[in-house]
Amino acid sequence: MKLAVYLLAVLSFLAVAAQGQKEKRKPRVLYEPPHFYTAETFLKMNEADRLVYASGLFDGFGASALFGATNETIANLASCTKDMDSKQVSAIITKYMKGHPEKWHLPASVEAFKALNDVCPGILK
Repeated sequence: MKLAVYLLAVLSFLAVAAQGQKEKRKPRVLYEPPHFYTAETFLKMNEADRLVYASGLFDGFGASALFGATNETIANLASCTKDMDSKQVSAIITKYMKGHPEKWHLPASVEAFKALNDVCPGILK
């Protein structure tokens, strides 16, 4: 189960990260990406599963260059989160999602990205 959550988190984020990294291109309409977990589902996970999800999400951030994320974007996130562990990242995501019940039906990967962008402004420059 944990491995499945981890892999799904990585794949979900990679799709989202790649869409947000297109520079000097025509603006795109971002359709809801395919996802397995909503924000509400994430909140219902036990702490261990949320830690695995957060770890997978960060592996996805690191690999997002394969889908078009710039080195600058990856470096910005890495710089902001360099001293954070998966427990802290999970806590940031959990706090954000609990504070936004109107978004519980949205993909967990997208809402997790928004949570991290709140604490690391300027990830996407």
